[in-house]
Amino acid sequence: MARVLIIDDEEQIRSTMKSALERRSHECVTAETIVQGKQFLTAGFDIIFLDIMLPDGNGIQLLSDILADNPNQLVVMISGHADISTAINALKIGAYDFIEKPLSLDRVLITIENAMQKETLVSDNKRLTTLVYGSFIGESQSILKLKQDIAKSASRTTRFLISGENGTGKELVAHMIHTHSQFPDGSFVAVNCAALPSELVESELFGHTVGAFTGASKARKGKFLEANNGTIFLDEISEMPMEAQAKILRAIETKTIVSVGSDKEQKIECNIVAASNKDLLKLVAKGKFREDLLYRLNVVKFDVPALKERRSDIVLLAEYFLQHFAHETKTITKKLSSEAKVYLEAFDYPGNIRELKNLIERINIYCDNVLIQQDDIRELMPFVPKVQSTNLKDAVALFEKHQIEASINRNNKNMSKTAKELGLERSHLYKKMKKLGIDS
Repeated sequence: MARVLIIDDEEQIRSTMKSALERRSHECVTAETIVQGKQFLTAGFDIIFLDIMLPDGNGIQLLSDILADNPNQLVVMISGHADISTAINALKIGAYDFIEKPLSLDRVLITIENAMQKETLVSDNKRLTTLVYGSFIGESQSILKLKQDIAKSASRTTRFLISGENGTGKELVAHMIHTHSQFPDGSFVAVNCAALPSELVESELFGHTVGAFTGASKARKGKFLEANNGTIFLDEISEMPMEAQAKILRAIETKTIVSVGSDKEQKIECNIVAASNKDLLKLVAKGKFREDLLYRLNVVKFDVPALKERRSDIVLLAEYFLQHFAHETKTITKKLSSEAKVYLEAFDYPGNIRELKNLIERINIYCDNVLIQQDDIRELMPFVPKVQSTNLKDAVALFEKHQIEASINRNNKNMSKTAKELGLERSHLYKKMKKLGIDS
């Protein structure tokens, strides 16, 4: 069902369309002037049919006003007097479609159906993008603090350093920095420094001119210019050759770059986010990383915890990945039994979130049961991971502790809300917290 607004001065068109659409379970509102139509705009319609010639003004101008306030609004222009140039102008401004009068009901219905399919695709894409890049999934104290620190500092500088083990989500943190930064609408350009051939590092980062070296038949823009007014993410910066480190240092200090084969400086303005799974201070001591570059990058530093340091997030992440893969494969979202949750939380995950994600993908592929049991997970483990405890009582206590801590975080330490969410009396909750060693 679609919510449709029709703005047209011809009463017969309004009544015919309204009647036809409502018979097909669409919700329909009509207006005969621009003034009347504007009164309904804030109500939120899936699609608007807008006449070009109206008694109190031009529909093209109203189209511009609508899209200025809501760029995603679908507007179909209708007219019996417009020429081809008017139709092209309307589409350039951002109209979804243009239909000539007399209106064909079949054409109107097909347009609505196509528009709704487009809206669904856009909505799904936005939802998945938000799930992937919108926020770092987790409710543990360390992740909540990480989110707060990013929101507080990302717009106040343009240089950041991220540390953390492989698979902890450093690139996701970089995306969060980009979203909260001074340049959220610019491009996010990721560079895997470890994968750059040493002889092409400068060309990849700063670009090159035609003929700059053998095989340079076309000019190349380079990653820094691609990220201008956006964010460049230098992943595994520790693998960058020393000569290239000097060039990056100069780019940071002067906010300019020089392409290979050129002597012309080009201005750049962007966030520079570097990440490493190694201790850069130790590399500096060994002469393998420039100390001055480290201090230039390390204006704001974010440490991403290993998954074993945020066990209360493991089930939350597992359930998200189950939902993600179910959507991707168009299958029913599987659920975790209580025993399966305890089992998942017991492992150290040396590969961190990446390892957990791969495990959940295997579960989604091979497990036929909608409710996942402990045995289902054990069979799909690529190895026997280190378990914190083989004692079931200890494992259950660990699960309870993490569930309570997660609920406390979700409810901003409001114990009444926490007790209600967990289905416990408040006095019982405090007793459990004391028994499990949870700080009250």
